[in-house]
Amino acid sequence: MVRRQLLKELVAGSQLPLPRNFGASANWRRICVRRRPSFEELQCVPRRSGSEDGKIGTVPTYSEVFSGISVGGHQLASVTHHAGSDDVVLFCHGFRGEKSGPNRTFVTLARALASHGISSLRFDQYGSGDSEGDFIDSRFDDWVSVIRILTRQYLSEGKRFALFGQSMGGSAVICAAAGLDVSAVVSWVPDASTDQFAPDPRGFVEEGGQRVDNAFWTEAHRADIVGKLKEVTAPCYLVFGTSDEYVSAPNREALINACQPTDQIDVFDGYPHSSWSFEQAEDIIRRSAAFFGTLSPP
Repeated sequence: MVRRQLLKELVAGSQLPLPRNFGASANWRRICVRRRPSFEELQCVPRRSGSEDGKIGTVPTYSEVFSGISVGGHQLASVTHHAGSDDVVLFCHGFRGEKSGPNRTFVTLARALASHGISSLRFDQYGSGDSEGDFIDSRFDDWVSVIRILTRQYLSEGKRFALFGQSMGGSAVICAAAGLDVSAVVSWVPDASTDQFAPDPRGFVEEGGQRVDNAFWTEAHRADIVGKLKEVTAPCYLVFGTSDEYVSAPNREALINACQPTDQIDVFDGYPHSSWSFEQAEDIIRRSAAFFGTLSPP
């Protein structure tokens, strides 16, 4: 099947182990530098091959649809990557983020998955990106609720549904996955938020020119993200960087220690929170796509 071929292509030439083979050992982590794959190996971006006479050649067998979805009373902007299969990954952006992800990494990963038969839904949370609402009204609990509503909807349709998130979106998918029958969870640089949050006396926190009500962070810090991770039964892949300017070492370690023995963890030496180089992002995208690929039935 195409997903087995995806695995063979993505791990070719590396020492990337398979998630199903991890059970014999305890939680493991790798601070690693591996052979960098070429961008062509990822087969990320669908292309129409042109001919010499200017006519369009090969057309991708999947489609990307830009639309809006109504979830929990919110009108949210979304992009669906239709790959014609029952395997679907939900993409969840981080704090102050939007559906394309940092440096469009979500787009690249979604297209890589689609080209190998795995569909995706990328969307903007309420008050973010092109969705309705104002960012100051964002709430972490609402993020989790929206993810859970979408997950239940797709599961009720018989889809094999996986969750992907970055930063606080990664934390939100961990919380949402607890108690739900998802097929996999991939979380890039999630924050456990185990430290004490001190509300700003102005009533909001400002970061990068955007303001959010104190309630967002109050909810995140009381969400017990570490406890929720312990409840997740799906295979998980977590990615961290040792030079993360937002996720502290204690918060990183708290999540690592909450993982199951069969979960996959990558800790990359010197990597920042999200401003990865092209090659760093390319490698993490490859690993994430391979992880999703191994978990779909043949």
